[in-house]
Amino acid sequence: MTAESKNNKRKQRSESNSTTGSSATDSSSKDASSSASSSEHPDTSLPTKTNTSNTQMDDAGSSRLFQPHRSLGLLTAAHPATNARNLSYSPSSNLFQSKRGKFHLQPHGQSSEETFVTVPLGERFQILTISKLVPTLVSRALPPSSNHHRKRMMRNNSDISSNAQYSGGDEEEMHQAISDSSLSVTIATHGPKLLGRAVSITMYSRTRPLVCLDAFPFLAAKKKGRKNRWGIVDMIHLGKQRIAMTGEKEGKMENTLLLAIVCARDDVVKAPNNKDNGGIEVLGHDSDDESDEESVMAGEPIAVTSSSSSSNSSEDDEESISDIDTSPPNDCYGRVLIVQASRTSMKIIKTVNLSGIGSNFIPHAGLHPATYVNKILLGGRPTIAADNGTKLILLNVRTGKMLHSFQCLSNSSGIITTLEQSPAVDTVAVGTSTGSIHLVNTLHDVELFSLHHKGKQISKKSSRVNAVSSISFRTDGNATRQGVAPLAVGCDDGSISVWDLTPVEDESDGSTRRTLLTQMEATHHGGVSKIQYLPGEPLLLSTGMASNSVLLHVFDAPDHSGRILRQRKGHTSPPRLLRYLHPGVGGGGILANASDGTDASSCQILSCGGPGDLTLRLFSTARTNLDKEYSQGPGLERKAKKLGLVGPEGRAELLLPEVAALATSEARSRDWGDLVTIHKDHAMAYVWSTKRGSQTGPVLRQPQWNVSAMKKRPPRSAHATSVAISSCGNFVLVGSVGGVVYKYNIQSGLPRGSYPRDATSLTEEEERRRKKGLKLAGDVGRTMRMLEKSSVHGGVTPSDIDQAERDRVSYIEAEEKRKAIIQRASHEGAVVGIAIDSLNKTVVTAGADSKLVLWSFVTHMPNKKSPIMLPSPATKLTHVRDSDLAAIAMRDFGVAVFDCSSLSVVRYFGGSRYASPNEMRLSHTGPISDMGFGPDGRKLFTSSLDGTIRVWDVPTGLCVDWMSFASPPTSMALSPTGEFLATSHVGHLGISLWCDKSFFRMVLLDGVPSEPAKMNEPQPVAECEQEEAEQSLSVSMPRSVTVKDDSSINGNDDQDDNNNGIPPQAKEEGLITLSGLPPAHWKNLFHLELVKERNKPKEAPQKPPQAPFFLQWRSGIDSGNNEDADNVGNTEASSTNNDASKKDDDGWDAVWSDADDSEEGSANQAMQVLKEDKPEPAKTNASKRRKVMHHRSKLAELLQNCSDAISDSSPSQGAYAEVTSYLSTMGPSSIDVEISSLCYGAHDLEDGLHLLHLASLWLVEACESNQSFEAVNAYLHRFLHVHGNIITQIDADIKNEKENLVDDDEGDSHRLKLKEFAHTIAQLREKQKAASNRLQGKMQHTICLLKHLSRMV
Repeated sequence: MTAESKNNKRKQRSESNSTTGSSATDSSSKDASSSASSSEHPDTSLPTKTNTSNTQMDDAGSSRLFQPHRSLGLLTAAHPATNARNLSYSPSSNLFQSKRGKFHLQPHGQSSEETFVTVPLGERFQILTISKLVPTLVSRALPPSSNHHRKRMMRNNSDISSNAQYSGGDEEEMHQAISDSSLSVTIATHGPKLLGRAVSITMYSRTRPLVCLDAFPFLAAKKKGRKNRWGIVDMIHLGKQRIAMTGEKEGKMENTLLLAIVCARDDVVKAPNNKDNGGIEVLGHDSDDESDEESVMAGEPIAVTSSSSSSNSSEDDEESISDIDTSPPNDCYGRVLIVQASRTSMKIIKTVNLSGIGSNFIPHAGLHPATYVNKILLGGRPTIAADNGTKLILLNVRTGKMLHSFQCLSNSSGIITTLEQSPAVDTVAVGTSTGSIHLVNTLHDVELFSLHHKGKQISKKSSRVNAVSSISFRTDGNATRQGVAPLAVGCDDGSISVWDLTPVEDESDGSTRRTLLTQMEATHHGGVSKIQYLPGEPLLLSTGMASNSVLLHVFDAPDHSGRILRQRKGHTSPPRLLRYLHPGVGGGGILANASDGTDASSCQILSCGGPGDLTLRLFSTARTNLDKEYSQGPGLERKAKKLGLVGPEGRAELLLPEVAALATSEARSRDWGDLVTIHKDHAMAYVWSTKRGSQTGPVLRQPQWNVSAMKKRPPRSAHATSVAISSCGNFVLVGSVGGVVYKYNIQSGLPRGSYPRDATSLTEEEERRRKKGLKLAGDVGRTMRMLEKSSVHGGVTPSDIDQAERDRVSYIEAEEKRKAIIQRASHEGAVVGIAIDSLNKTVVTAGADSKLVLWSFVTHMPNKKSPIMLPSPATKLTHVRDSDLAAIAMRDFGVAVFDCSSLSVVRYFGGSRYASPNEMRLSHTGPISDMGFGPDGRKLFTSSLDGTIRVWDVPTGLCVDWMSFASPPTSMALSPTGEFLATSHVGHLGISLWCDKSFFRMVLLDGVPSEPAKMNEPQPVAECEQEEAEQSLSVSMPRSVTVKDDSSINGNDDQDDNNNGIPPQAKEEGLITLSGLPPAHWKNLFHLELVKERNKPKEAPQKPPQAPFFLQWRSGIDSGNNEDADNVGNTEASSTNNDASKKDDDGWDAVWSDADDSEEGSANQAMQVLKEDKPEPAKTNASKRRKVMHHRSKLAELLQNCSDAISDSSPSQGAYAEVTSYLSTMGPSSIDVEISSLCYGAHDLEDGLHLLHLASLWLVEACESNQSFEAVNAYLHRFLHVHGNIITQIDADIKNEKENLVDDDEGDSHRLKLKEFAHTIAQLREKQKAASNRLQGKMQHTICLLKHLSRMV
C-alpha cells in the first residue's frame, strides 16, 4: 500500500469519526431537548438527528484546522488519581462504586478466538476480541439522564462547581453493559459522572442508542433528602423470552432479552462539615431526620411487594409500568426492575419492591442460579437499624415474592459483594467484604465450607482487610484430568488467588481443608474489578478498577501458576509528556521515507506517565495491538520479590522516577541507543533503545556522581531539567538546575565537557594536554634544564626572558577576559531548554534567568552577542532545524521566536504586551505547558493551562486557530507529516488525537479568531484492520435495525456515476479513465497460473459424513429429487405438508432472520433468477454456429448479440460496451473460463474462429475508447495468453500460403475468415501500441516537468 493511499484512508477515517462519532453524537447526547424527552417519558425512543451538510457537522466540535480523530490508551473505565477527590464529593458509598467498569463475556462457538468482551468506557462501551484484545466495535455516546437527576447532582455538588471542567462537568458515565449477539443489542446502565451512581437504562442497537429509560422517575417529585439516594447496583441476565411481533411481521414470534435491574437505596450519610466530625462520613438511619414532605410520601400507594403482589404472571404491562412511578415504602431499600428488550424497543414490564422479609435489606449483588426458573439471588447487607438482618434472599421475579431468607450466613461478618454460580447445581460462591468466600448450598440453606484471605499487614496490631470483588470457576477438561477444581478470587488490593476446591484431609486433626494453588499479587492497580474464566479453557480474563488494563492469563504450568498470555495496558495516571517517535525532517530525524514521513515511525507516540505512573509507553496510532511498555531492566519482578518488595509500591521503588523530558534521534538508531530521558529530581540521564523497547544504554553521569542510592547523591544543582541529542546521534546535552549543560557521548556514556567548559573538573589527560598547549614550565627543575640547554647554544638573552614574561601576562589577561565572558553568558538559574543546529556548530540554551545563550558546540565558548536578554524568564524551548528558528515560552504567557542565523528575536506572540482586557484574546492567560513547530516551520503550536491551544502563523505573526478544551492540555506533539496533533489533558488517562482538516478539504484562515472553538473530546474507534473479526462479529450480531451508511450520516447525498451503471467519461479527448474496480480484479489475471498452482488440492475430496438425525428438512430447500412421477402424484400431500411446516417455521424465521419475505419466497425468487439466466432460443434463422453458441459461455452470447446489433443497424461507438460491463462483474477465475471457452484449440477453429474474431473486434473498440484502461489491458493480456498459440499458427499459415501461392477454391471462404481475423489482430496490435506510447509520453512529460520545477526551487 502506498503512502498516499494510507494518508487518504486516515483522512477519511478521521472525517467520518469526527462527524458521526464525535460531533453529531456528542452534541446529540448533550442536547437539552432530548434530555427532556427522555426524562418526561420513561419509554421514549431517542430522537433521530436530521441529515446536515458536511460543513455544518465538521464545524460542530472542531476548529478551523483541527477536528477530533480518535483517542489512544483508554481501555477500561478507570478513574485517575486526579479525579479521586471529585468522586469523593458524591454522596454515594462503595455500594454504587463497586460495579463500575465490569465487563461482560459473550462466548461464541467452541474456541476463545470467537469470544467477545463488552467493556464500559466512560460515555461509551467497546467490544474487544479475545484473540487480539483489539476493539472491533465502539458505541456512540450515552444520552443524558433525566433532568431531575442532574438538578439534584448540581445541588449536592455546588461546592465543586468551579472544578467542573476538571471532572468532566455534566458528562454521563456508563457503569455496566450487557450485550446479546443474537439480537445485536446492548443494555447499559449509566448516570451523571458527578452523581456517582447509575440512574438510567439505555438500549443500543449495535452502536446507536435507541431507547433511554429513567429507573427512578418517582424522584422527580421529591426534594433533597437521604431517601432519594437510589441507584442501580447490578444487572442480571435472565435469558430470553419469545413474544408476538407487531407491524409488518404481525403473527410471527421474536426473541427478547430479559434483564433484572437491581436497585438499592444507601443508608450511608455524609455529615456536614463541622467541628464535631470534620466532614467524615457517618452512618445513620433515614428515619433520624426525615423531612415532613418525605414522610408524607409514605402514605402513597406502593409497587408490587410480597404482600400485595399477584401470583398471576399475566399482569398488564400498563400496571407494571405504572409501578415504577410509585414511591417505595420507608422500609424498602431495594427494588428489582424486570426489563424486556427486543431489537427495536425496550420497556420495564415489572417492578418488585424488596419489602416483607426483604425489608431493611440493601442489595449489593445479584445472580440468576442455574436451573432456577424465574428466580434470582440477592446478596447484600442489612441496614444500620436492622442490625443483624438477612444478607442473602431468594426472589421470584415472576410473582414478586420473596421465597426464602438464608440463615446460614447470618452470623458471618462483612457485606456480600459478589455472587457466582458454581459448576454444581444448587451451589453458589459468596464473596464478602472481609475477604471470605462461602460455598453455600441454596437447596438446603447450608454453608459447605469457607475460604479466607489475609490482608496486608499495616502494623503489628492491625492489618488491612481485602474485600472480594469477583469470583470465577474454571470448567475446562485439563483441570479435571489434573485432579484439581480451581476457583479464582479477585480482591480489591489487586491480587488474584486461585484455590483448589478439592478437599484435602489434615493428618493432624482429621479435618479437611482447601489448597491455595497460586497467588498473583498486584495484578491490577487499584484493585480487581472483575475476573472470569473462559468456558472450557484455562484462560482467565481480568480487568482492574483503576489499572486501565485488560489481561488474559493462561494456566498451563505444572504447578498451576498463571502467566499473561495477552494484555492491553494504558497509563494509570494522566500522561504528562508526549512526543512522536523520531519527529521527522522538521525535528531533525532521518526517516526511511523522508519525503513525506509516512513510514511506521510517524504512527508511534512516546508517552510518559504522570505522578504514580513511572512507565514509558509507546502507542501506535494505526494499530492498538502494537502498543507496548518500555522495559526498565530485566527481571524487575524477580528482583522485587528477592528484596521483599511486594505490590506495585515495591516495584515502583525499582523503577526510575517520573520522566521530566526526553529526546530522540534516528541517525544512529541501528548502532546504539536513540532515546535519552531525564527524570524528575534526578541528575543522571538514561539511554534507551526504541528498537528493543528497553533501557539498555549507559547511564550518563559525571565521574564524581555516585550511582548507588546508599552513597551520597549528586547535589540538587546537578538535577537535570532539559535534554537534547545532536543531529549526528553521537552526543547528548543535559541541562541542570544550576545552569550548567553537560555533554556526553551517547555510545560510551563518558562525559565530554560542559557549557561553560570550566564548570566540570578536567581529567588528568585533559589537564596534561592543556598544559602542553600553553608551553609553560611545569616546575623549577624543568625551567633549569631549559636554561642549561639554551646556554649551550649561546646563552639566554634578556629578550627571551622578557618574551616569556609577556606571554605569561597575556595568557593571564586572556584567561581573565575569557572568564568574564563566560561569567556574563553563564546561566544563573535552571536551563529549561536546549537546541542543537543541524551542523553541530551552535548550541542554544534558554534559562530561567531570562538569558538566551548561544554556545560553540566544539569550543564550548559563548557567542560574542551572548547573552540575549528575554523580556521574561523562559520556561520552555523548542527548535526547528530546517529554518533554524527557536521558540521560547516565557512566564508572562508569551512566546518569543528567535532566529539563530541572524541572532535576533523576530516574532513575539502574546505575553505581557497584551495585558489589556480588549487584547487578552491575542495571548494565553495561563502558563504555557508545551510547544511545537509544524513540519515546514511556518506554524507554531502552543498549549496552555488556560485550557486552550493556539496555532500561530510565523511569517505573518497572527493567530490562525484557537481551540478550547474541557480539560487543560498538559502536553502536545505534532506528527512528522503535520496531519495529526496528539494532546494529553488534566484528569484524562487517554491521548487525544486530532486531524488537520487542511489535508483533505479547503480551509480558509482569514483574520484572527474572535473566540475559541470548543472542541469535542475524541473517542476510541474500532480497528479498521480487523476486518475478519468484524465480519465474524457482524455474523454473530445480525442487523435488526436499518442503519444508515456513512454517506447518509455525513450528509453526502451525491451519488457516484458508477452507481448508475454508467462508466466514467473522460473530461477531455485523449484522456483515459480507470474502471474503479478493486486491484485484485485485474492484477490477478497476470498471475492466474501461480494462483491456480497454489490453490491446487492436496488430496481427493472426501465423502461428507452423514447428517445428524436432529437436522430437519426446511421448507424452501430443494432436496435434489427430480422424479416427476412422484411429484405429480403427491402434489396435494406435499402442499399440505409445506403449509404445516411453513406455520411451524414462521416463528423460527422471525427470530433468527431479518428478511421480510419467507424462505419459500426467496427460493422462488432464486428459481426465477435461474430461469432468467438460461439462454432463450434464437428467434431468427439459426445457423450451426448459433447452435454451438448456446453451448458456449455467456461471453460468447454477448459477443454474438452485439455483432448482430451492429449488422442490423449502422455501427456506433460503444457497441461492445456491454461485454466490458459484464466482465467487470466477474472474478479473475470466471473471466479466465469465459475467455478460454471462446475456442478450445486448433481443432475447434470451425466454430471458435468466429468468436475469436468477435472478441478481437471488442478489444479493438475497447482500446480506442480509452475507458477502463487498466481492466481492458488485463483482459487483452489474458486473451493473448490463452489464445496466443492459435493466433501464431494462423499467422504462420497465412505467410506459408503467400509464399507457396496456394489456390484452392474450396478453402477460399475459410482462408478469407483467417485473413480477416489476422487483419483484426494486427489492427489491435497497432491500437494497443499507440495507446501505450501515448501514455508513456504523457508520463515522461510529467516527470520532466516535475524535475524542472524541483530544480527551480
